[in-house]
Amino acid sequence: MLWRRRSVTPCEIKMQCVNSAMEQQQFQTLRQSIVDLPQRDNVHALHGFEILNRPLLGTEFSSVEEFYSFSASHGRSRVLDIFTINLGLQRFRDSTLSESSQSGQPLVFVNIHLSTLFSDEWQDLLVDLPVPPTSVVLELSEREGLNTYSNRDVDFMMRDLQRAGLKVAVDDVGMGYSGLHTLAMVHPDYVKIDRQLVFNIDHDPYRQHMMKSLVEYWKREDVSTIAEGIEREQEVAFFTEIGTTFGQGYWFQQPEPVAVATQRIEAQARDSLHA
Repeated sequence: MLWRRRSVTPCEIKMQCVNSAMEQQQFQTLRQSIVDLPQRDNVHALHGFEILNRPLLGTEFSSVEEFYSFSASHGRSRVLDIFTINLGLQRFRDSTLSESSQSGQPLVFVNIHLSTLFSDEWQDLLVDLPVPPTSVVLELSEREGLNTYSNRDVDFMMRDLQRAGLKVAVDDVGMGYSGLHTLAMVHPDYVKIDRQLVFNIDHDPYRQHMMKSLVEYWKREDVSTIAEGIEREQEVAFFTEIGTTFGQGYWFQQPEPVAVATQRIEAQARDSLHA
């Protein structure tokens, strides 16, 4: 009796693409600056960079969001977190060697799921991070399994991170229950105000009053605030006026491939030698 060979399902093909992307490091690593909102001499001073890892998509995924959403729904969030953090920090380190030798190691913000922090893989990576732990800020954007952990578990984990020298940010604040729940559990060093709350806020008195109250509260709690997705001068002006600590968005800098940053830094170094 002849057995018909089973055809590969679309789901299996996508999973093969995810695994192949990691095996062959098929990700573009970008960085986007986070700056002080209050200006000094008409300049927004650099505070750090957020690192973004975007897979080089084939025909199986229509967007970066679909790639990460599919991976999460098939239990690959932890593996992808560890892989992209390690890859991104390595590339970021290599791209900033010239900068850091002159101005010190900039802070680097990386995205991670809360669940990943409770894994052995994270503990292994923490021992051998590509950059000093004191320069790393972990952005928590938890959309899976929050109820798995007790407040006591999370408190112990945050204390361990603090002892290691890392800082913590809660991402997507304003996106709903997930961000607020994480915020209440974590007691972070930073909160990142979601771009949906930032967009055209100068036209929305209700959001203005809400943001002013929240920023004042976080100030009292000694939590730094970062307004994400700033694209207009009016948004800069509003968040500066209410005392927001930092800003991020296209108004300041579009995400830049770290490879391009390396080339620019090296060119600037050559120019300075010949000046």
